[in-house]
Amino acid sequence: MHLCLCVDEILRQVFRCIESRSTLCVLARTCRTFYNPAADQIWETLTAVEPMLQHLSSARLVKKKAGSYLALLHPLSDDDWNTIRRLSSHVRRLHITLERNVPSHDAVNDAVPQWFCLLASPPDSNFLFPNLRALSFDVDRYLDVSGTGDMYTGTTQAIIRLFHLLLRPPLSALRFEMPSSFYPHLDISSIPVLCPNIHTLSLGRQNFYCDAVPIPDEVMYRFSRVMSQLCHLQTVRTYMTSWDMLSSLAEVKGLRQLWAFLPHRLGPGPKRPRGNIFPQLRTLDISTGSLTSCMELLRWTSFKEVAGIYIDCPVPTDDRDSLKTLVDMSSLISSQCKKLESLWVFFSPFDDRETPAAWPRPMLEPCRAFHQLRVVALQTSYSLMLADNEFEDMVKAWPLLEVFHLFHDGIMSPPVHLTLRGVTALLYHCPKLRDFTLMFDASRVPERYAPLFRGTLVRNTSVRYMGVYASPVLESAEVATYLSILMPYLAVVGVESGAGYGSEWFWMCTRHQGRPAIKLDMSPTKIYSLLTSGTEYGSDGQADYGKEWSWTSRRDWR
Repeated sequence: MHLCLCVDEILRQVFRCIESRSTLCVLARTCRTFYNPAADQIWETLTAVEPMLQHLSSARLVKKKAGSYLALLHPLSDDDWNTIRRLSSHVRRLHITLERNVPSHDAVNDAVPQWFCLLASPPDSNFLFPNLRALSFDVDRYLDVSGTGDMYTGTTQAIIRLFHLLLRPPLSALRFEMPSSFYPHLDISSIPVLCPNIHTLSLGRQNFYCDAVPIPDEVMYRFSRVMSQLCHLQTVRTYMTSWDMLSSLAEVKGLRQLWAFLPHRLGPGPKRPRGNIFPQLRTLDISTGSLTSCMELLRWTSFKEVAGIYIDCPVPTDDRDSLKTLVDMSSLISSQCKKLESLWVFFSPFDDRETPAAWPRPMLEPCRAFHQLRVVALQTSYSLMLADNEFEDMVKAWPLLEVFHLFHDGIMSPPVHLTLRGVTALLYHCPKLRDFTLMFDASRVPERYAPLFRGTLVRNTSVRYMGVYASPVLESAEVATYLSILMPYLAVVGVESGAGYGSEWFWMCTRHQGRPAIKLDMSPTKIYSLLTSGTEYGSDGQADYGKEWSWTSRRDWR
C-alpha cells in the first residue's frame, strides 16, 4: 500500500467522495488504517438511533399488523454498552425524534420506544455520542404531560435526562423542540456551560402556543439570559420571541443571522437599546401574523448592518389599512437598513380595497435609493398596475439586480399592463439579472422584431429562470425568436397550473433556442429556498431550519 494511504487526513478526504454506504463498509473491514476514517464517514450522520441499536445482541425487529418496531429482549449488558460507545463515538450529527408510539403497534402501549429509557441511563455520559457536533432533539407534542397527572412522569424525566446527557463541549449546532410543559424542567442555565461553542441554535416549534399550556414567562426569561452568554453564537432561529430575548440577542456580537417568529402580541417594547447592538447581523428573517409586532421591532432599533430582510406576513389580522402599513414598513426599512441588498416581502391580506395606481411602486419607491440592491421579491394579493414606462423608471435604479420577483397571490386572471417592451427594459438596465417573475403580455413583439432598447440590441446572457404566472402568449414564431435573442440561456420557465396559457408557453419553450424546461407552481417559498440555499441569506427549504438541519429526515432503518 502506498505511503500516502497511511495518512489519516488523506483517507478522510478520499472517503468523503464515496456515497455508497456498502463501499464504505467494505473499506472499514479492509485494514486497521482504513477502519476509523471509513467508520466515521459511515456513522457521521444519524437520523434515527435504531441503526445503532440493531448491532446489540438483544435487538430484535418485531413485526406486527400495524408495522414493525425495534425491541430489546433484555436490559443492556456491558457488551451492549461497549458497542454503543464504539459506534456512537463516530457520530457527528444526530437527529432524535421522540413520538408517542408512532406507528401504533399491537400490544405496545409505551409512550416512547421501549429501548429509550434504557438508553437514557448509561454507565457514564461518555458512552453516548462523545464527539457530537450537531444535535436535533424533537419531542412530539403528544407527549405533553400537562393535565395528565403522573402518567408520563418517568418518561418525561428520561427524555430530559437524555437531552442533558447529549449536551457537551464539542456541540456547535443545537436544535430542540419540546412541548411547553417540558421547558420548566430543563436546566436552561447549564446550556452555556455544557455547550460553550454553540454557533447555531434553534428554539421551539411552530404554533408552540397551541400546546396544552403556553411557555411560562419565567422560562422565556431564562432562555433570554442564556443567549447573551453564548459568545460564539452566529445563527439563531426562535419561536420563543420576547423583548427580553431580542434585547439579549442584540448584545451577541457575532450574531449574523436571526429568524424570529413574532407573536400577535409582543407587548410594549422596552427603551430603545443603546450602544453597539446587532453589530454583525446581516440577515433578518421575520415570520408573523401581525404587522403591528413587525413594525414595533423595526422601530425598536436600527439594523444598520443588515443586508438581507425577509418578512413573511401571509394573513395580517390586526391592521385596517394593510396597504398603507406596507408602504410605511418599506419606508421604515429604507431608513433603518442603509446596507440593504436583499428584500423579500410576502404579504397577502384579505383586503377588498382597490389596488393603488402604479402598484407596487409606492411600496418599492423608498428602495430606489439603494443602488446596491441585488434581490427584490414581493408577493401580495394586489395586481401589478405598472405600465412599461413606469416600470422602467423604477428598475433602472438597481443596476446590480440579480433576482426580481413580483408574485400574485390568489388572483387567477389579474389584469396585465406590462408588455415585452417593459421586460426588455428590465433586462437592459439589469444585465446581471438571472431570475425574475412578472406578469406581462407576450402575445406580440414590439414594433421592431429584434429586442432593441434605445437603438441597442438587448441580449441578456445571465437570465436562467423566468416566471410568467399566467402571462398571455400566442404560439408565435416571432415571439419565440424575440425571446431567444433576448434571453439565449434561459433554462426554466415557471407557469401557474390552471391559470391559463400553459400549453402556449410549453409550445414557446419548444421553439426557444435553449429549449427551457417548464416548471409548474413555483411558489415564492420554493424559489427563495432554491436561490438562497448555501448562502448567508439562506434558511433552506427542506424544513425551514437552516442548512444545518437539511439532514433531519428519518431514514428507512428497517
